[in-house]
Amino acid sequence: LALKYFKSIRTVMVAPGVWPAEIFGEKISVVAIVHRVTLPYHTSLIVVGELYYMWMHMDELGFLDLGHMIITTLLGILTVVRSIVPQLQSYHKLLLKFINVMHLMHSKNKGPYYNQMNDTVDKICSYYTKFSLGLIFLSCSMFNFAPFCNNVANVFVFKTENYTLEFSLYYQYPGIDPTDYFTTTSIYNFYLSYNCAMMVCGLDLILFLIIFQIIGHVYILRYNLENFQLPKNKVVFKLGDILKYKINESITFEMFDAEENKEVRFKLAECIEHHKEIIGFTDEVSALFGPILAFNYLFHLVCCSLLLLECSEGGYSAMLRYGPMTVLIYGQLIQMSVIFEMLGSETEKLPDSAYFLPWECMDTSNRRTACIMLHKMQDKISLKALGLAAVGVSTMTGILKTTFSYYAF
Repeated sequence: LALKYFKSIRTVMVAPGVWPAEIFGEKISVVAIVHRVTLPYHTSLIVVGELYYMWMHMDELGFLDLGHMIITTLLGILTVVRSIVPQLQSYHKLLLKFINVMHLMHSKNKGPYYNQMNDTVDKICSYYTKFSLGLIFLSCSMFNFAPFCNNVANVFVFKTENYTLEFSLYYQYPGIDPTDYFTTTSIYNFYLSYNCAMMVCGLDLILFLIIFQIIGHVYILRYNLENFQLPKNKVVFKLGDILKYKINESITFEMFDAEENKEVRFKLAECIEHHKEIIGFTDEVSALFGPILAFNYLFHLVCCSLLLLECSEGGYSAMLRYGPMTVLIYGQLIQMSVIFEMLGSETEKLPDSAYFLPWECMDTSNRRTACIMLHKMQDKISLKALGLAAVGVSTMTGILKTTFSYYAF
């Protein structure tokens, strides 16, 4: 937890619970605890208010305004669904296992390659965390800053008569109209945007960091298989003894002796256990995040075309408001698909790496073990949304094609 990118994540994600600091022995305030517990219910009320606003103003809303309402409502629903995940015990257990067991920093002292891979993955995680957090706060700020600028320009600069104040979010309840309280509502909307950003993108950031570590483990396993020890001594066989003929010729062959076969058995067991550990942890990640990824794909299928529609309005205000958000949402889809595709493609190379084993030099018992390991490595390690759709580039391509088709239509 002393790593800089973990500190950055902790700073911005403790309040909504995406980073549950209490499971690592840290103390958090009662306000933060109450905020986490009530977040799903609180956001659900906002979604209800948005639906009520659309129902009350359906005749007044323009086409693009209605698109904006649908986008914010969908983001609210996505926030409600995702805000449940950080409160699950399975999420806490997964995060503890990720930090205390699966992180490569625990194995960096096992050898030079372990240390090299740990440093490489840490750099990738650090740069990716900075990039993601920067884009998250840029999108969140611009989404709220654009209507604020329009209000200032029209009220104080151009002094437009009968001007209707703009807000980043619109919601209403019977007898309560938040648009009557400009300052309070604007600040509150930024708070809601922060919660949404942390749940929609912050949770994905944690997931991607986990996947980076899994990919690092796959690289290490492949390295161990491809650089397996070779016999130290050569064994000489006389053909006459083997064929039972009087032949004086002999052949030289590399074979592990009894002591080396014990070492080989131990190293094969290590590789099998490592592979089993990778599969087990990936299955845990898939079980927890699978439903979330499925809901994510559904969200992208509907929302991406609407964001393109809002950007097509043109103008400085529309691009300032929806541009960063469009980049963030599309980037989230592309990053998620590419990162998971990388995991799948690297695990597909494991059988090839297993073929590098000097199985012909082993005794019969170790050959059987190597054969079983090779058989186990034939299956591709991947995450599936609800156990059905594989998360990868092919699914992303289908969603993007559908999105652009809807937009063109």
